[in-house]
Amino acid sequence: MKKLTTLFSICLLPIGLCAGAAAYAAEAALVSLDNPRIATGVMIGDVLERRLVIETSPPYELPKSSLPLKGERVDGIELVGVAMQGEKTAGIQRYEVKLSYQVFATTSKPSVMRLPAVTLALGGGDTPAEVNVPAWHFWSSPLAAGNIHTARSNAQPQRKPALLDTGPERLALALAVFLVGVVGLVYINADRRWLPWMGGSFAQAYRKLRNTTAQAGHQAQALGYVHQAFNQVHGSTLFRSQLGEFFAQHPQYQPLAKDIDSFFQRSETLLFTGENAGSPALLKELQQLCRRLRDCERGIA
Repeated sequence: MKKLTTLFSICLLPIGLCAGAAAYAAEAALVSLDNPRIATGVMIGDVLERRLVIETSPPYELPKSSLPLKGERVDGIELVGVAMQGEKTAGIQRYEVKLSYQVFATTSKPSVMRLPAVTLALGGGDTPAEVNVPAWHFWSSPLAAGNIHTARSNAQPQRKPALLDTGPERLALALAVFLVGVVGLVYINADRRWLPWMGGSFAQAYRKLRNTTAQAGHQAQALGYVHQAFNQVHGSTLFRSQLGEFFAQHPQYQPLAKDIDSFFQRSETLLFTGENAGSPALLKELQQLCRRLRDCERGIA
């Protein structure tokens, strides 16, 4: 009788294991497993990535504490990256896990290596449940067949960089480009009349404005400098009503038409009413406007 009971228990064991597997399948499932596409020719330093998609049924969930720890190393394979994203759709919790491994093992000849198997324990349920991820095997190739002595004997010399031609023609061309660049910078940014074509009306007015201090009574003088420059360019006294004619004769100032009109309008207000005539900000605004007019005058605006 005892033998019959034992035999009956043995017969029921596979059934119990199948029932347990079925219960695990109902609680969680590994619905997708993407291993690296290349399984041969992997060398030291290469990074291999596995992507897992796991679905769980409530109340089971996959906590982050169940994931393998970054930095774990097994047989020369180190886990260098762990990432997980989760989303819930139609009552099913879906997790996407990415595991990145880097190869640090060295071999003297091609050999089979593996990314380790992973067991992910689920939480939240009354009974324990887990998801098993199988190991993945690949061929690891050495950087050089043999040992370090073989590698040294097979090392190839690196190609030296090409030398630059330092002949007189090259040096003369480089010096000419340098001088042109310096002259261009001086022409664009210099305030003084170092070159004949740098002494335009607005350039002179800008130099005077830079030497004008923000003191009471100097604002009217600053306005006079700018008006004097407009009069010199126009050939006679320029009024606001004549700006259309001014832009027709000197189209290089057209991009600043709005600012110029605002200047004349404000100048009329200050000269005839004295409103805000002592404002410290006025001198700075005139300097900025006059510099932009100087750039138009030089054709670099």
